[in-house]
Amino acid sequence: MRKFFACIALLLCVLLVQAEQSNGLIEYKLDNGLTVMLWEDHDQPDVQGWTVTRVGSIDEPETATGLAHYLEHMLFKGTDRIGTLDWEKERPLYEHVIALYDTLAMTEDPKSREAIQTRINKVSCEEALYSATDEFPNLIQSIGGEGLNAFTSYDETCFMNSFPGYQLERWLTLYSDRLIHPVFRSFQAELENVFEEYNMYLDDNSTHVQNFVNGHLYAGHAYARDIIGYPDDLKNPKLRRLIEFYDTWYVPNNMALILVGDFNAEEAKPLIEKTFGRLQAKPLPVRKVYPQTDFSKDERFVAKLGYMPMVEIGYKGVPAGNKDELLLDFVTSLLSNSMQVGLLDKLVLDSKVMYAWASNDSRRDQGRIELVAVPYMDAATRRYNSLAEAEEVVMTEVEKLVKGDIDTALVAAEREDFYQQFDRTLEYPQMKVRLLEHSFVYQQPIEELLQQKEQVAAITLADIQRVAKQYFAAPRKTFEIEEGNPKKNKLPKPKIHPLTPPKGESDYYAHFDTIPAGHLVPRFIDFNDIDQDNFYDGVYVYCTPNEQNHIFSLRLKYGVGTYEIPMLEYATAMMNISGVKGNPGMTSVEFRARLAQLGAKCTYSVTDNYFLVDIEGNEANLQDIVSLVNLHLLFPNFSSDNDVLLNNIKGQEYSMRQMEQKNTDMVADAAMEYMRYGENSAYIRRPPSQDVLELTGTQLESELHRALDYELEIHYAGALPALDVKSVLYGRLPMAEHARLTNSPIDRPQKPVDKNAVYFLPDATMQQAKVYFLIDGEPYSINDAVRYMAFNEYFGGGFSGLVMNEIREKRSMAYTAYGYFERPPLQGRTTRFVGYVGTQSDKVADAVDVYMNLLDSMPEYPTTIENIRTMLRQSVLSNKPTFRKKSERLTSLMRLGYAIDPATLQVRQIQRLRFDDIDAFYRSHVQGKPVAILIVGDPKLIDQKQIKAHYGKITKLSKNKLFSY
Repeated sequence: MRKFFACIALLLCVLLVQAEQSNGLIEYKLDNGLTVMLWEDHDQPDVQGWTVTRVGSIDEPETATGLAHYLEHMLFKGTDRIGTLDWEKERPLYEHVIALYDTLAMTEDPKSREAIQTRINKVSCEEALYSATDEFPNLIQSIGGEGLNAFTSYDETCFMNSFPGYQLERWLTLYSDRLIHPVFRSFQAELENVFEEYNMYLDDNSTHVQNFVNGHLYAGHAYARDIIGYPDDLKNPKLRRLIEFYDTWYVPNNMALILVGDFNAEEAKPLIEKTFGRLQAKPLPVRKVYPQTDFSKDERFVAKLGYMPMVEIGYKGVPAGNKDELLLDFVTSLLSNSMQVGLLDKLVLDSKVMYAWASNDSRRDQGRIELVAVPYMDAATRRYNSLAEAEEVVMTEVEKLVKGDIDTALVAAEREDFYQQFDRTLEYPQMKVRLLEHSFVYQQPIEELLQQKEQVAAITLADIQRVAKQYFAAPRKTFEIEEGNPKKNKLPKPKIHPLTPPKGESDYYAHFDTIPAGHLVPRFIDFNDIDQDNFYDGVYVYCTPNEQNHIFSLRLKYGVGTYEIPMLEYATAMMNISGVKGNPGMTSVEFRARLAQLGAKCTYSVTDNYFLVDIEGNEANLQDIVSLVNLHLLFPNFSSDNDVLLNNIKGQEYSMRQMEQKNTDMVADAAMEYMRYGENSAYIRRPPSQDVLELTGTQLESELHRALDYELEIHYAGALPALDVKSVLYGRLPMAEHARLTNSPIDRPQKPVDKNAVYFLPDATMQQAKVYFLIDGEPYSINDAVRYMAFNEYFGGGFSGLVMNEIREKRSMAYTAYGYFERPPLQGRTTRFVGYVGTQSDKVADAVDVYMNLLDSMPEYPTTIENIRTMLRQSVLSNKPTFRKKSERLTSLMRLGYAIDPATLQVRQIQRLRFDDIDAFYRSHVQGKPVAILIVGDPKLIDQKQIKAHYGKITKLSKNKLFSY
C-alpha cells in the first residue's frame, strides 16, 4: 500500500483509541451486498459523499481499452427518468443509436464508416430533443452540492461531491437512482470530450515518460497501458459493450457507499436501506488473472521523451494487502521522506543529484518499487552529469540498506515522521474518505488497518534488512530517459453537428423537489478563539488552539516577495539545501537531522508578495525547534565553501529555463502573463540568466536579511496556551523592532483591455490548443461580492454553468472550459474576467465563436435562480478553514474589509438574490466590453482566416518575446 494510505491508517488508529467506536466509524453491509461506511465528524460544515466501485481499467476487455473511464463520463448523463423529457419518444432513438454502433463495429470500409457516423450524429441530434443531459449536475446544484466529480484508476471508479447534511435523503436518492436503468445518451458527443482529455494529457511529456515506463514495468498486464485507453479503441466504440460492462460490474455487491462529515449515522441507516437497498445484487464474473511480469534478469531501456534527463529504477514489489506492503512503505521512506533526511534526500542536499525520490506503488494485482533521479547540472558548463553517475550514487545508497548499514537515528526519525503524518492527515474529511475507499477497494478490513501503528512501532533493523535484501537485491528494470520530443497523434475534427437539447426539466425533477429535506442551520466561523497580539509595530502574532493532536504548525510570513526582491527566489532555494555557518556550524544534512531528532521539519518558500517559513513538529520541543530555525535564518551557510550548493541552485534555474519553451503549459502561461502584464510579465521582469549565474552566496544572504526586516505575521496553531507560545517565540525569531512597511499584496500593473484584440502564439507541437479571454472589470467592493459569485456560478459554474453546457455538453469542443471574475485581495483594486477553453486546434475558430457569443449575448434561464441561491448559500457556509489556516483566513478577510465571517452578511444577500441581479451585472460588467483573446496552438490547423474575419487583426507573438534569458 502506498505510504499515503499507511499514514492515514496509522492516524485512524490513534484517533479511534482515544474515542469510543460509537462516535467514530461504522461499517456494515446491506442485504444486497453493498458496503456502507459512515463516519460522523461534526466539526465539518458539510458531508463528503462517495460511491466506489471495484472496477477499473484492469477489468476491461483487451479489445476495448478505455471502457471503464468512458463509462465514468457516461454515468453523468442520466437514466430513463433523470434527464429525459419524454422517454417514450427518446427510447427508440436511443436503441437505434445502439444498433448503429453495432453496425459500425462490424464495418471496415472507411467511407461506409463515415456514413454510419453521420447517421449516428443525425439520430443523436433527434434524441437530444427529448433529453436534458445536464439535469444530474443541476439536481446536485439544487441541493447545494459542490465539487461534483469522478475518477477512474486501474483498480476502481469513484463518484463524489460534498453536500449539506440536511439534504442527505435527496443526495442518497439521486445517487442511487443514477444507478437504476442509466441511459448513455449523447454517446458520440461525449467521446469527443474524452478525446479532448486524451489530447490534454499528451501535451505533457511526463505522460509519455510514465506510459513508456509502465509499458515495461508491467509488460503483459493491463497496468502497462494508460487508463484512458488506446486511441484506436477510442475511435472504434461500441455502445452495447459499454452497457454490458456496466451491467456486469456496477452491482451493489461490488460497490461501497461512503459518507463522512456532519450527519447522524443512525438517522442515515434507514434512508440508505430505502434508497441503495433497491439495487439488485448479481454474481460477479471471475476476474481475469494476468501473468506476472518477467523480472528474472536486469533490463535496461532508453527513450528520448523527457523535459530533462532522468534515470528510473524499478523493482518488483507486492500487491496491496501483502504482508510486506507496510514494510516496503517504511523502507522507501528511509530513502526519501518529508523531513528530507532519507538516503536519497541527502544526495540532493549534498548536490550529488538535482532531484531524487523513492516510492512504493502497491495495486490490486501487482506492485512496483520505483527510484527516480535527475542528474546534477553544472551551471558553469550548463551540462548535466551523466545518467550513469546519477544511477551510481543512487545505487550506492540502496546498497547500504541491502547490507544493513542503517543509521538508527534515521529509522527513529522516519518513525516519528510516519506518526506525525498519521495525526495530520485525518484532520481533513477528504482523507478519511480516502482511507475508507482504500479499505474497500483493496479489501483490507479496517480492523487490520487499525493495527498498523503497532506494526510500525515493532519494525526492527532486521526487518528492514530482510525486506531490502529480498526486493532491492533482486533483478531490476532501469530506464534512461533523455531529453526529447514525443510523437503525438493529432486527431481530425469530427464531422458532427452539435446537439441542441431544449431547456427543460424531466418529471423526475419535479418529483425530486418533493423528497423530504431537513432545515438549514447556519454555522458561521467564530474567530474569537484566535489570540491576536503585537510584539512590535509591524510584528503581529496569531495563536489558534489545536484540540486534535500534539503537532504544532508555525508560519512566518514576511511582507516582501520576489516582486520587490527578485533574487529572493534563489536565496529561498538556498535555504532549503543549506546548513548553518559558524564554529562548529552544521551542514545541510546535519541541520535537517537535528530538526528530525526534535520531531520537526522546516521548509522555505516565496511568492511575488511574501517570504514564508513553515515549521511543523512535536509541541513538546517547540522552544528547541524555534531556536534551531532562528539560527538557520540568521546564519545560513551561503559562504564560498558551499559553492557546490549554489551551483546546484543555478543549475536548477538554468534547467528550468531550458525546459520552458518545450512545456506547453509554461508556454501558455507565459503568453497569458504577457497579454495581462506586458513587459511586467513574471517571465520577462525576472533576473537575466547571466545575473543568476554570477550570483554569490554573500549577495543572497544579504537579500535574505533584507526580507527579514519587513513586517511579519506569525501564525501559530497548537495546543500550548497563547501566553506560553508568545513567551517562547519572542526573541527566538528574526523580527525587526522597526519593521519596514509592507507593500504586499502588490497590485501588479496590468495592460488595459481597452479594445478588442486577438493574440496568437503559434506552437506546432501542441496536441491541444489553449484559448483565453480577458475583460477588464470594475474596482472591487465587498458589497458586490454576492453579485460576482452569482454571475460566476451562472456563467462558468462547473457542469451547470453556461460555458461548460454550451461548449462541452452541446458541442463537444473541450474537456475543460470556464469563465469567472477574479477577486482581488484588496477592495478598490480592479477585477478581471478570465475565460478559458482547451480544444483541438482545428476546433479553435468555432470554439472562439461560441464563447464570444456567450459574452455578447448571454442566454437567460431565470428558472435557474433557485438552484444558484441554494448552491451559493451552501458554498459560503461550507467555506471554512481548518484550524491551521484559520488565522490566515482572518487576516486576508481583514485586508478585504471584513470584521466577521462574510457568510453572516452574504447569506441574507443571497436569499434576496434575483435573476435580474445576474442579468444587470452581466449588462454592466460584460456585455459590449472590449475582449482580448489569446490563442496558443498549431498554426497549420487553426482557421486563422475565420478568426480574422470575425474579430479583426491577429497579433502574432513569438516565444522569444515571452521569456527573458
